[in-house]
Amino acid sequence: MSLASLIIGASFVAGSLLTHFPVWGGQAIRFTASALILGALCGRRWRIVKTWPVGVWLRVTGLAITGMVGYNIAIITAEHTAEPAVPGTVVGCAPLAVALLSPLLQARAPNARSLTAAALVVVGTCVVQGFGRTDGSGLGWSVVALGCEVAFTLLAASTLTLTGPLLASACASGIAGLLAGVTAFAVEGASWMRIPNSSEVMSLAWQTVATTVGFLFWCRGIDRIGTERSALFLGLIPLSAAATAPLVGTGHLTLPQVTGCLLVAGGVVHGMSHTPETHDPAVRGEPG
Repeated sequence: MSLASLIIGASFVAGSLLTHFPVWGGQAIRFTASALILGALCGRRWRIVKTWPVGVWLRVTGLAITGMVGYNIAIITAEHTAEPAVPGTVVGCAPLAVALLSPLLQARAPNARSLTAAALVVVGTCVVQGFGRTDGSGLGWSVVALGCEVAFTLLAASTLTLTGPLLASACASGIAGLLAGVTAFAVEGASWMRIPNSSEVMSLAWQTVATTVGFLFWCRGIDRIGTERSALFLGLIPLSAAATAPLVGTGHLTLPQVTGCLLVAGGVVHGMSHTPETHDPAVRGEPG
């Protein structure tokens, strides 16, 4: 979960180098390339896909819509009228939302330690991000992005028990690539297929790695430790973005950000330092 968060956070910084590349064209490229890589890793597991009922495909499509396409649409739209810190801070509330909703959906009371840990992570994220200027539209789309992130985390928990992390990641990436490609043609026309320059190639390559490794590891983490504890690691994403931004000259690491990083780290350690209710990854009997 830590590695996935750090890689995803760094991919946001890499995205700052794509300011002149068609936005949805870039998304279609990264998701499709990720699907091809993950698909190659699946090997004989593809035989299981033929046995999936419609309900499983709907769940996997839900992962692609909420965690990939929908989330990115909301973030991109929010940043039309809001500073990037606004959606970053709003989405940073996801650990607390998951800590509240996940147990309620399982008909049990929220755990006090989980809530405290999530609150520390949220406060730390807010300190790292700050809160910039926005209007009603920017704030509204930031809330939509938060909803997508929470929905993805809760949906993944039940989906992965049926599919396994690798197949779910490969199929969700493929569906996201298709949806992003359709959106690119609708919004950007044929211009999204232009050849990227050298810096754009490097950025797209890193985003592809982030999608492939980050999404797969994130799904494995949810499958192994459950939704409440895995959601704490969402706080590491803005930390990674803040730490890597100076490396490409798109930001500066300040004392408040360092303080926020310590708060997030404290929340993660606090949440992971107890023995939770038993969470056993599903046994799926995947061949190979």
